[in-house]
Order: sequence, then structure tokens, then C-alpha cells
Amino acid sequence: MAALSRTAGARRPAAALRDNRAAWAFGVLIVTWIAAVLFAKGFDSVSSVRYLVQTAAFLGIVAVGQTLVIMMSGIDLSVSGVVALSAVVCAQVASGSGGPAGVAVALLASLLVGLANAAGVTWLRVPPMVMTLATGTIVAGALLVYTNGSPKSAKVPMLASLANDRVVGVPLAFVLWLGITAAAAWLLHASRAGRWVFALGNGERASRASGVPLARTAFIAYGACALLAGVSGLVLLGFTSTSSLTMGNPYQLLSIASVVLGGTSILGGRGHVLGTVAGALLLTLLTALLAAWNVSEGVRQIVLGLLIIALLLAYARERRS
Repeated sequence: MAALSRTAGARRPAAALRDNRAAWAFGVLIVTWIAAVLFAKGFDSVSSVRYLVQTAAFLGIVAVGQTLVIMMSGIDLSVSGVVALSAVVCAQVASGSGGPAGVAVALLASLLVGLANAAGVTWLRVPPMVMTLATGTIVAGALLVYTNGSPKSAKVPMLASLANDRVVGVPLAFVLWLGITAAAAWLLHASRAGRWVFALGNGERASRASGVPLARTAFIAYGACALLAGVSGLVLLGFTSTSSLTMGNPYQLLSIASVVLGGTSILGGRGHVLGTVAGALLLTLLTALLAAWNVSEGVRQIVLGLLIIALLLAYARERRS
């Protein structure tokens, strides 16, 4: 009997590790990094690692917000528009009223988009995919009217420092991403709001019956997602000192892909925000690796799309079983 107990005890950590998708994501990241060092040039230097984590931070910040929404069985297709909105509005306002005013207005505008998404999903009962796609389209059109097709550029010292400076050799943008991830991990995995998010992801009807405040949870998740997309837009503006109407486009699909690659179920209710960190790093590394091998942009997008479809099929099969 004692022997059986010892055997079961030895199996539990192994089973826990096997079911830990975030750990698997970090494992795949390490293997891919080793392959990059072995089979491509330029991936074994400190400067290349530093550049990769810095550029991964732009995507990673958006993906953390996307994780909050997907965990509750939602999705946010407006993040690309919000990234552009934040950068463009900040540049426009900063050129006339200064950097702090630009940052404040940009974050407020981003937050309003998230609140509009939550209102549409909870009060108007519009499916998340339709609602967020519609708000993203409205944001894109509004930016076109606001800028007359010619968004301004602006060098905001605070944002330039945030995007390009280092702390003990570590890019400040990466440090910001880790701080945001820590806050999101607390919110999701150690707070009451996080329990509501997971409950919604496992079934809205049961969550409603058990007293989960659906509207409050949706406003927290969609508001945080849009706010983080706005933060990423500001960091991108600091990195490039320019804004464009399409600068957020790559982050719509890549943020969802980072969440899925990190082990969070696209159907919600299961996952960990740390896995999203691995997913964003992995996607940035894969993109850099394919670029180093001179693979065209079109082929890179095909590879990414096939990867997402494969993961979605795997999760759908798992849910049915």
C-alpha cells in the first residue's frame, strides 16, 4: 500500500508538468532558440537577445491584454486599431500640447474603446468577434478622418526613453512588459476578478447562476485589454518617433497567436498569462529566424496561419473529448 502511494506521489508531479501548457511553451521556446543559434547567424550574441526581447515586448504587452479577454471566452479584434489610435492621437496632441497631454489623451481614448466593446458584448449581446471587429473598423475610419490621411510624427522624450533605454543592460520596454505581466498574473490567478474571468470561460450560464457579475468582469477584461494595446502603441511611438494608420495591423493576429501558443485555450477557462510571455517570445523569434533564412513575408504569414489552425484543431478536439 505504501509502495502504491509512493508511486502515485511520484506520478503527480510528472502529470502536472505534462498538463502545464505554459511550461511546454517555454520548452518549445528554448528548443527553438537553440536551433536558431545552431542553424542561423547572429542569434548567439547578447545584442541579438536584447533586441529580440525588446521587440517582443511590443507584442507581449498587447498579448497580455488579449489573454484576459480570451480567458473569459471572448476575443478582441480591435487591438490593432487601438495600437494605431494611441500612437496617432499621442503624436497629434503632443505636437501641440506636449508629451504628457498626448499620453493622457491617448490612454483615455484607448480605454473608451475597451469600455465600448464591453458595453456592446454585455448590454447589446453582440458576439465579441463582431463587436470588436466593428469598433476596430470605426477606430480606423475615425483616425483617417482625424488625420486627413496624414498622421503626424512626434518625439516624446518620456516614450523614447521607455522604448529605448536600458536598466542594468536590460531594455526598459522588456522590464515594463514583465511588470505588466506580473500585475496581470495577480489579477487573473490571485484575485476575485480573476476567478470571475475563469468562471465565465468555463460557462456563462453556470457563472450567471453562481452570481458572477458578468458585466463588471467584461468591463475589467475589455478595458484592460484596450488600455494595454494603447500602452503598446505609445511604446511603439517612442521606439520609432513616427505614427501611422496601419502600425497596429500586425498585432491583431499575432496577439491571439501568442495567447494560443502560450497554452491558453482559445475557448477560454484554461491557461496562464506566463504562457503568453513564452508565446510572444516564440513568435518574435520565429519571425526573426524565418527572416534570417530569407523567407518572404507572405510565406511567414502562411506558416503562422497554419500554426494557429493546428492549435485550434487540437484544442477543439480536446474540448470534445
